Amino acid sequence: MDIRRRIREARGLTPTEQQLGEAVLALGDRLQVYSIKELAHDASVSVASIHRFCRKLGLEGFKELKVEVARAFASESADLPVDINFPFSAGEASPRVMANMRALYTSTLRETCELLNPEELDRAAGLLARARCIDIYTTSHNLFPAQMFCERLISAGRETTCHERVERQLRRILVSDERDVAVLISYSGLSPDLHKLMPLLAARGVPTILIGTPAAQRRNPGMSVYLNVSDRENLQDRITQFASHIAVQFVLDTLFGCMFARTYDKSLAFLEASLPYTRLPGA
Repeated sequence: MDIRRRIREARGLTPTEQQLGEAVLALGDRLQVYSIKELAHDASVSVASIHRFCRKLGLEGFKELKVEVARAFASESADLPVDINFPFSAGEASPRVMANMRALYTSTLRETCELLNPEELDRAAGLLARARCIDIYTTSHNLFPAQMFCERLISAGRETTCHERVERQLRRILVSDERDVAVLISYSGLSPDLHKLMPLLAARGVPTILIGTPAAQRRNPGMSVYLNVSDRENLQDRITQFASHIAVQFVLDTLFGCMFARTYDKSLAFLEASLPYTRLPGA
């Protein structure tokens, strides 16, 4: 298993070890020029913490960690000669921009598939299939894929909401209970608006699905299901949300497919019954 995935999926890490794991992932192949003392200093941990972290990953020590990180990033550089956060440069010609964006999409989808747990996906699809109402909670740029997901669920006959305003989201939670399900979308898990909603959802007993990075999962324990996405996009130092948008869209599309497959006959019958009322003129 790729060392980056081992770090992201490691169980039983202390908060200090989680902090160290995030530092290692952020450094990437730059880890090769670090000594163990330099890493300890920059990650604000002790040398002993690094040794324990390596053992929990099944590694003999820091040297083997560097070897595994080098192997992972060497493999990546062979098929992804593009910066996720700045995939094109000033004056770059259109063929090169196209090639870089294709590489960005390919890498992001591959890594998201590696992180997305099929068992968690099945649990999420089961929650959607049984829910009285599906409520989608998110903000900012994630509203666009969320609203598309909402429309698709409605087209399959599922009662669904996706309110933009936090006030409406709060009021929706206050009439929700264990018969409903909440889909929370937050790449980083740091959204202050969602943090207002989560305690209310828990108090109402609403099952929750969080779509976000492994770091978002660690920051928000206690959800019913976690659907992880590729996490190599910087939260601020980037042109725009290319990778996170594609990763979230892929997970939502896959989740819709899994839910539809579980309720195929019923969902298809609703879709076909609605066609006379939704068909385009002349179609």
